[in-house]
Amino acid sequence: MTGRILVLAGIMILVEGCGGGKQREVDVKTFPIRGVVVSVDRQEKRIMIAHEEIPNYMMAMTMPFKVKDTTLLTAVRSGDSVEGTLAVSRTESWIETIGVIGKNPTPPLSGEQVLFRHLFREGDVLPDMALTNQDGIPVRFSKYHGQVVALTFIYTRCPLPDFCIRMSDNFSNVQRLLKSDQSLRDRWHLLSVSFDPEHDTPAVLKQEAKKYSADLDDWEFVTGAEPTIDKLTDGFDLMVKPDAGLIEHTLRTALLDGDGRLVKVIKGNDWKPEDLVSDIKKLIRKRSS
Repeated sequence: MTGRILVLAGIMILVEGCGGGKQREVDVKTFPIRGVVVSVDRQEKRIMIAHEEIPNYMMAMTMPFKVKDTTLLTAVRSGDSVEGTLAVSRTESWIETIGVIGKNPTPPLSGEQVLFRHLFREGDVLPDMALTNQDGIPVRFSKYHGQVVALTFIYTRCPLPDFCIRMSDNFSNVQRLLKSDQSLRDRWHLLSVSFDPEHDTPAVLKQEAKKYSADLDDWEFVTGAEPTIDKLTDGFDLMVKPDAGLIEHTLRTALLDGDGRLVKVIKGNDWKPEDLVSDIKKLIRKRSS
């Protein structure tokens, strides 16, 4: 699970004898999932589950999962022990079935367990943090002054097609759409920020860029020292938690105007490349007017 191609290939070749995966359609695999509900977000149609190991697919960890059928969420509560089915296609994953097998109320967090973080707000100028790109070259946000910047967060070992893989797929499409308009040349930039600096070295990030045919003049893959990455992820209220070799995480994508000012933060993975391109063009036009 070290790359997009290997992950997808692995999904396609799993068979029933390898721990529960069952072929239902050409590009959909299903896996049994069992664990404890951490939280339920009915508005966002998501459920956070601290799940046991999913044989031949994912280590035991805590992850937010999409739920297409929201009726499944009516009977589950935080602390419930549950079991169900995880469906994974080429482009997304979701909880397809879920049932409560035990009621275990979760105690509230103590004051010592609550982490207070300095969150970036719309209108803030982001701190000029020191990062390193895929070529090992130091960069800062100030480098992009005068350009509209879209940034998202990834780590290269992420196994789920609708998490980091989708963010990079989306940015690939954003780059393609923006580059098709020569009037926008040199007026925008894309940044994929890895929150896994120990593994995602510049060499690893360069290979990741190649997977998505990224034009590095317009789209860089960057990371930084752990304290810098922690400050950046905390600022965007991005949950990042290492767990048995993988990383539990949420998703954030953001837009900065030509002055480095935070204009918009997008949570989750439901945004469309066309919509982000439209927002970038609006900011470029606004700066030109």
